[in-house]
Formats: sequence, C-alpha cells, structure tokens
Amino acid sequence: MIILKRAKKSWEMYPIGSPKGALNTKRTPEFIGTLKFKETSKGLSINKFIAKYPNDEDKLLPPGEAMKLLKTQVVFLASKDEKIENFLKSHGIKTRFTKICSHCTYEGNITIINSKFSYDYHNQLICKVCAEDTIKRELKLQGYDKKSYKNFKKILNKTGSLNEVLKIIDHKFDPLSNPNLTLFDEIKVKKTKIPKIPISRLKIPKKFKKILDEDNNNHLLPIQYLAIKNGLMKDKNLLVVSATASGKTLVGELAGIPKAMNGKKFIFLTPLVALANQKYRDFKKKYEPLGLKISIKVGMNRVKAKEEIKLPESKINDADIIVGTYEGIDFLLRSGKSSTLKELGTVLIDEIHTLDDEERGIRLNGMIKRIENIYPKSQIIGLSATIKNPKQLANEFNMDLVEYDQRPVPLKRHLVYVRSDIEKRNLIRKLILREYNNKSSKGFSGQTIVFTNSRRKTHQISDYLTKKRIKSAAYHGGLSYFKKERIEKDFANGKISTVVTTAALAAGVDFPASQVIFETLIMGNKWISPNEFSQMIGRAGRPTYHDRGVVYLLPEIANKFDNESEESIAISLLESDVENVHIEYSEEELLEQVLADICSHSLKDTESIHSFYKNIKIPIDLEMTINELYDKKLIRIINKNNKEEVIPTKYGKAVSVSFLSVQEGSIIKKSLQKLNQTLKKENKNIIKISSAKNSKKSKNKKSEIKKAKNERYSSEISENERYKNGISKNKQSKKIDINKEIINIAIELEYFENAYLSQVVHKQIVNTIKTNFSTRLFSDSTLDIISSGETIDKLDKKFQEALLKIQVDFLRCECKDKPFCDCLQKEISNFIINERLKQKDPTDISRKLLRTYQIQTYPGDIFSWLDNFVRNLEAIKRIANAYSQKKSIKTAEKLIKRIEKG
Repeated sequence: MIILKRAKKSWEMYPIGSPKGALNTKRTPEFIGTLKFKETSKGLSINKFIAKYPNDEDKLLPPGEAMKLLKTQVVFLASKDEKIENFLKSHGIKTRFTKICSHCTYEGNITIINSKFSYDYHNQLICKVCAEDTIKRELKLQGYDKKSYKNFKKILNKTGSLNEVLKIIDHKFDPLSNPNLTLFDEIKVKKTKIPKIPISRLKIPKKFKKILDEDNNNHLLPIQYLAIKNGLMKDKNLLVVSATASGKTLVGELAGIPKAMNGKKFIFLTPLVALANQKYRDFKKKYEPLGLKISIKVGMNRVKAKEEIKLPESKINDADIIVGTYEGIDFLLRSGKSSTLKELGTVLIDEIHTLDDEERGIRLNGMIKRIENIYPKSQIIGLSATIKNPKQLANEFNMDLVEYDQRPVPLKRHLVYVRSDIEKRNLIRKLILREYNNKSSKGFSGQTIVFTNSRRKTHQISDYLTKKRIKSAAYHGGLSYFKKERIEKDFANGKISTVVTTAALAAGVDFPASQVIFETLIMGNKWISPNEFSQMIGRAGRPTYHDRGVVYLLPEIANKFDNESEESIAISLLESDVENVHIEYSEEELLEQVLADICSHSLKDTESIHSFYKNIKIPIDLEMTINELYDKKLIRIINKNNKEEVIPTKYGKAVSVSFLSVQEGSIIKKSLQKLNQTLKKENKNIIKISSAKNSKKSKNKKSEIKKAKNERYSSEISENERYKNGISKNKQSKKIDINKEIINIAIELEYFENAYLSQVVHKQIVNTIKTNFSTRLFSDSTLDIISSGETIDKLDKKFQEALLKIQVDFLRCECKDKPFCDCLQKEISNFIINERLKQKDPTDISRKLLRTYQIQTYPGDIFSWLDNFVRNLEAIKRIANAYSQKKSIKTAEKLIKRIEKG
C-alpha cells in the first residue's frame, strides 16, 4: 500500500505495508520517496526518484524503480490532481482517494483517517492521536492539571474541532460568547406518564383546598401523586426522595394538615434553626386562617442582643402544628415529656440525609427510632433530595420508598477555567448581569447564588459586586437574625439579584435562584463532598419562577489544596453521584443513645433494650453498654416482676437532656465534685480561723470575725495572727472564685471558634512574608506567624501593638507547645464572657476585639456561642442539682441570667 501526497512541486511516496487495519492507525513507512515529474509531449514522466530510509542518507534511484512499486501495490492519493491521476491511469495503475493526518507527515508517519476519527485544525484534518497530543501539550504549557485533559477530550469529541478546544485554552477566550463550549452537560426533564390530577379531587377539607389553591397549588406534582399512590393518605410511613423544588414539602402537608384539623398534631422537623424559623413564619401565614395553632420548638435562644429575635416560649400542649429542629423535639422526649405530644398524627423529617452527618447523624437516628417506639400509631415521613441508597434507608425505618428522579426544570452545568481572582470576579459579574436580564416565561428576572468558602469572602465579593452596581448581599451564619431575614425577604421580592454565601446555605434557607456560581470548590477547610455539591446545584431553578436552572463552576488553574487541583475536583464533582447514607454508631454514641432511650421511657427494661437493638449494628455488646451506664451512675436497675427495670438517675437525666456525651457529663461531674470539695475545705478553714480568733480576741471583735466568715476566709487577719493561731502558711487555702470556676467548666465544653485576623493585618503580613496563609486565628499557620517577632517587627506600629497585645493578654501560658496550645482560644472565650458580664452586646464585643486586637469576629457568631454557652451552664446546673451542690446551682443560675440579659 502506497500513499502519494503532493508537496509543492514534487510528490511524496509513503510505502506503509498492508491496507488491512490501516484506518486510524499510525504507520511508519519503509522509506519516504520524493518523485519529481517533468512535462513531455506525451504527458508527465518521472524525472527523478529520491528515497530516504530511516537513519540513512538520501538515495537517488532509477525512476523505473518507482514505477515498479506503483504497479505492484495499492495506490492511494492524499491530494486530488488531474495530471497525476491521468499519468497513473495511463500506466494501468488504479488509484483511490484517502485522507491522511497532516501532523503525522511532519514526523514522517502516515495515518489514514476518516471523518469519524479526524479533527479540523487550521483548515487541515489531523488524526485523533495528534489532536489529543496537541491538547496535552497546550494544557501543560498553560499550567493545567493533566486530569483536566479528560474534559477537553470530551469537548473535542463533541465539536469535532481542535480549533474550538484550543480556543477554550486561550487566555482571550470569552465564556459568555461560547456557552456551547463551556457546557459540561444538561440534565433534561423527560416527559412523564404520571397523570395530572387536580388537587380539587383529593379527599381533604375544603378550607385546606382553598388555601392550596390560593398558593397556586392546583395540580399534584409527580412526587405528590406517587406519594398518594403509595399510601400517603392512608397513614403509611414514607421515605420521599426527589429533587429540590419538586414539591416534597407539600407531600407532608397533605398528610399532616388534615390530621391537624382533626385534633392530631403535625410536627415538621428540620436540621437548622434558620429553616425552622422560615417554615414557622410560612405556616403561621398559611394555616392560622384555618384556626390552627402553630408553635415552634428549636431550643430557642434566650440571649438578649441587638438585631436578634427572641421568640416566646411556645406552648406545645395545645399546638396543632409544631415546627422544630431535631434537637428541639428530642429534648422533649429525653425530658420524659412525650405526653405533651399526645395525639401525634404526622411527623415530617426534612433533610433526612442528615443521618450521614458526622456530628448529628446518630442523634437524628436515635430520635426517629424513639418517635417510632413511643408513638407507634403516628405517621413518619422522611424527605431528601440526596440519598444514593434510599431502599436501604427506607428498610431501616420501616418506610415505603417513594422516588422520582426527574428535576422540575432542566439544569445546564457549565465548567469555566480561570487564571486569577480578578478574572474570576469579572466573569461572576458578567454572568450575574446576563442572568438578571434574562426574564423567564413566568415574568421573573434571573437571580444568582454565589458560593464561596469563607464568611470574609462573602463580604469581599458582595462589596465588589455592589461597587459594580449589582444589588448584592453577603449571607452567612455570622449575621444577626434580622439582617438575615431582611436579605431573605429582599431576595424573595427581587430587590437584590445576588446572594453571596457559604456552604451553610446548601441545606439552609430557601432562596429561589435561577443560577448558582461556585466561586471556589473549597468550603471551609475541605473540598465540597458530592452530597454537598448535589444540594448546592439543587438551588438552581424553581418551577414557580424559572424555565431552567444554570450552574457555573469556576476552578482556578494551578490552584491546589490538600494535594488536589481545583480543576480535577471540578470534573470529579460534575461526574459524581450522591453518596450512600451510613449510620454507624461509635461506643460513645451508643452510650448516649441508650441513655436517651431510657430517659424518654422509650425503653424501660433490659429486655426491651436488647430487643430494640438486636437488628442495629453496634460497636460493643449491649450488656457492656448497660453495665457502663450503671457503673457511671447514669441509670439504676431494679428487679421487678421478673424484669430488670431500667430507670435514669438524676445525673443520667441531666446528662441526656443536656445532649452531652457520657464522657462530657463525667468531666462536668468531676469538675463540680472537685470544686465542691475545695469549697467545703475552705469553709472548714474559715470556721477554724474564726474559732481560734474568738478564743484570743475580746467581744468587741465579734463583728470582724462574722465579716471574715461571711467572706469565706479572713483576708483582714495578718500573717502573724494566722501563724499565732496555729494555721500553717502552706495550708492556707486561696480564695475560690466560684464564678470563674463555673465559667471555666462551661468554656471547656466548647471554645469560641470563629475568630479571624483582620483583613488589613492579614494583607500586610501576606505582602511582608510573600506567603498566603489562613485568616482563621486559631489555625496553626496563623498562630505560628503572629507569634513570630520577626514578622511583627515588619508591620505598622498600630498592628504591632495589636499583635503584641494578643500575646500579653491571651498567651501568658507556659505550655510546652505554645502558641499551638488551646490557651489563646480559651482566653478569647473568657474575654467574650467577661465582656458580656459587663453588659456588652455581641456587636460591641466584636468591635472591641477588632479595635484592640485586630481580631475580626461576627456578632451573629458571638451571639450563637453565648447561646450555646448558656446551654452549657444549664447542663452544669442540672448536674450540680443532681448532687445537691447548692452553691454551684446558684452560681450557674446567676451567670445564666446575667449572660441572657446582658
């Protein structure tokens, strides 16, 4: 087989062997021949034949040798030429036409190609191998991760043009003008065979139908139809799995509201207080006109602060609808007050995939199991958009699975590579503007959620957008309740086009956005997980407002974290599926849950405990678990009616209702016992001092002794007097500050976390040391840098003083691992408490930390931490009460009141 290819004034000859298997296969010719022709009166004739063999010099061969080869082999022409065709025909040589890769010939190779395996490149066709090698070479030159190649290969196959692929790699590439090249995939909405049933046909109260009709719920959505078909209205327990905005919440309402109207309670549970607050407001507006009483149970805050809501304690007993967090309802159960939820009709558990959450999953699992056991006649419905193993989970909770895998609107997912923050922010601005100017068929302008990885960046990006005349707001957990509520309302009313937020919003408040942009794929200090990603992209596109959803991932080239590039993570996430939900108990979690079951009266004897847990995978033997709870004095076991009844001790109940682990409860108990012993010893010393003094002093000194006793030790007695009274200096007890001791116990349970170096200081240090590092104050990199005298010396005097003040005020310890110990975190926690005890508001505390130490905090974070601190004081008070430690109880009570009131 010979290939003839025109080359300027000559023709090149490539003998490449057998035609069999030659298509799309790179062949190295035996030699490369050059044929030079001359014109004669009879036509063309070969004038010169030069053959170049590998690793050899050119050989001039007789023209007849060329003719012999041409006559004995199959000849393919790579270029059309009438004169050559006539020449070959005149010598009885049959020819065919073929396409070859122009790039291969540059390297002295031949690849025969067809339209299916060739690509356009500068008006030439090149083979698959050369096209792919060109892409790899360009990606390497531009600094891309080699794992990105997979996506560019996909675009090459889709477009059939290497030019288009290289256009994307070019730094002048405009993503907005080339959406077909940035589009990774489109999740389309398939036509469903599910019938469109009017809600008016349902057997539900007329008043409820009217409410639904006013809310534009005229027909059943597919997931609602499937739920009803699977027994929703017949009290069946269901696990409902479908996309965000597919109508899952109404599934629960269709089951719960008619029961609530008939005297049975409807409980709506969510993982977050923000979600519970939003749903509480929605339900009050929607269902109070039906005469239903709506209550909220979220373990509500009691800390008084500017711009923070202080909800009144809701009456659960006479409520028809209760909106709560998981912990809010579990608190009632653990308190043994399950009777307050008598006549329980339907329990709706939103975001049930929280079962996979490392911190809260097992507690949620335990709560669901307790509800099942305590209220066997109630209907339980779980909702989720992201579960890979729904059948397994449905079986776990004796639920029937209702699943619908179609999105309510199509979703286009785009992948755009950027080179810098400046390029990225400019692109975000353009995408937001384009989306806002795109009105849906329902008449709504497109709105955008931008996800970023830190609270500080939400403000930086939002400020940038605002300067560019885009109505934007930063939204995160550090904001006050009223600020968050105002942003939610402004977004819902279309007053702002963009919300810049952190990953927390993925499972949080509902923002009806048409577009989601990932400014980064790092959230906090880790890459986004497939489940989080699925939640986030689910925010794009609402059927009530939009015709479709749009998602943009903007990975930065060469941006690496945890040994992975952002480019490779982007592709990995786009190709990922949601993950399985796993329920796995640790030993400590099992102890907590068994104790909670006992406290809630869900399980009343050892036999029922064994029966209840027999099909649950647990890490240790149940007998060992029961024995450990008994040994730690958390439970009592009483033999009654041939059964071993299990009853919580006062201490056990205190631990359980405080949501403490057994270990945390033990730490508090030991700390309080130690404090109590010290106080008793101190009182004995006071009595001893007073007695000794009475025997030596005259009657007119009685008032002084009484004063000394009241102050618990005699600070007025001189060292000589103490010595004379026979009390050794070494045995003198120091004054115990009980307030401080109780505060320290509470702080040890949870330090304040969300503290950052101020933006100006961080920026100046980065510019000084030429290295980027975390803004989080308590990260090792930050602690190392701000403790370096060399670094501090290079800063402005104002900032030097602030950082030195941090060392002086908060790092006075002598720990071996200083500054990497917990002392800084502990002392800043103490600082916040002390300021609060001076009646300072979280906003004032935040400002003082920034002004004095260049430490940035958010008032909402301080508020939330103070709220948790009060809960920890409550836990201390409960455990102190279990052991009748009156002074500790009284101190905790006073501290709670002072921190609450401010």
